[in-house]
Amino acid sequence: MRERIDRHPEGENPVSESSAGRPDGGRRPESDVLNDRPTMSGVSAGEDMPGGGDTRRENPVEADAAGREETPRDEHVQTERAAGDARAADAPEGDPAAPTAGDAAKPKSRFPTFGDLLAMLGIAFAAQILVGVVGRLVLWGAGVQTESPTLLGKMMALFYFVSMALTLGGVLCYRHMRGGRGRWARFSLRGLNPTLLLWSFVLIFAVGVVLEPLLRVLPELTLDVGRGFWTMLSLIVLAPLFEELLCRGVVLGSLRERYGIAIAWLVSALFFGVLHVQPVQVVSATVVGLILGYVYLATDSLWSSMILHALNNAVAYLALVTGHANALLIDLVPNRTLYVVIYIVALTLSIVSGWMMVRTLRRMKMSEKKEAGA
Repeated sequence: MRERIDRHPEGENPVSESSAGRPDGGRRPESDVLNDRPTMSGVSAGEDMPGGGDTRRENPVEADAAGREETPRDEHVQTERAAGDARAADAPEGDPAAPTAGDAAKPKSRFPTFGDLLAMLGIAFAAQILVGVVGRLVLWGAGVQTESPTLLGKMMALFYFVSMALTLGGVLCYRHMRGGRGRWARFSLRGLNPTLLLWSFVLIFAVGVVLEPLLRVLPELTLDVGRGFWTMLSLIVLAPLFEELLCRGVVLGSLRERYGIAIAWLVSALFFGVLHVQPVQVVSATVVGLILGYVYLATDSLWSSMILHALNNAVAYLALVTGHANALLIDLVPNRTLYVVIYIVALTLSIVSGWMMVRTLRRMKMSEKKEAGA
C-alpha cells in the first residue's frame, strides 16, 4: 500500500516520535491530515472545487505546494484588509465614509478662510491695544512725560516694535495651528528691478492724486508719532519690515496657496488697508497695497516691496516734518488749470498701469495653472 506523505514546512518528519507506539503504526488519520493541510485561495478542506473534483482526494504534496504559491497573494490581501480596518477605526463614529488612500494625498487645510483673516486682524488689533495700554501705564507709573517730540518718537518706536513683533508671532502661530502650508516669505536679490521700483514709486504718487477727491471728504488723519531718529526708524525701517512680512508674506502667500494670484493680490491689499484703521489710511493704503503686492508677485521677493514701502514712508515723514501731513496736491498747486492737467496725466498713468498689472498677473496665473497641470 502506497504511503501518504504530508510534507512539513520545515521539511521535518510529520510522524512524531510520540506516535511510534500507536496501534495504527503511527499513521495519523486522514481527517487530521486534511485539517492540517494548507488550503488554496480560501477554499477550506472538505469542500468541492468547481470542476476540480473532491479536494479530499487531492495529493497533499501538490496542495502544500499550491498553498505556498498562494501565500504572497494572501499576505498582500491580509495587509490591505488590515490597513482598511485601521482606517475605519480612525474614522469618526457615525461617519459613513472612512478615509481612503487617495484622501491622504489631498490637502486637508482650509486656511485661510474669511474667518481666519478676521482672526489675524483681531490678533493685530489686540496686540496694538495691549501694548499701547500697558506702555502708557508704565510711563505714567514711572512719571515719564512724552511731551518732547523726540522722546515721543522713541516711545512710539518701542511700542510699535513690540506690538508688531507680537502680531507677527501670533499670526504665525495661528497659521500653524490652522494647518497653513507653503512658504510665507520669499527673498531674492535677483528679483530687484530698479526700473520697476521707480515706476511703482511714480504710480503711488499718481494714484494718490487720483484719490484726492475722495480723501478730501474723509476725516483728516490724526496720528502723532513724534520726530527725530526714532520716528524715522519706526516709519522707514520697522514699518516696511513688519508690515511686508505680515501682509505680503503671511497673508498674500497663504491666500495664494489656496485661491491663486488674483484673489491673493486683492484681498491682501484690503487687509493692509484695514490694518491702518483710520478711513483716510484705509483707502490710500489699500490702493498702495495693490502696487506693493504686484511688485512682490512680479519680483518674487519681499526686498522689493520693502524698499518701495520704505520710500513711500520716507516721503510721508518728509511731509510730516514740513507741516504737510494732511496736505493734498490740490492745496499745494494754486493754478487750477495746472492741477487739472496733472490730474489727467495721473489718471491716465493709473489706468494704463492698472491694465498692465492685471494683464501681467493674468499671465502669471495661466503660467501657474500650466505648471500645476504638468
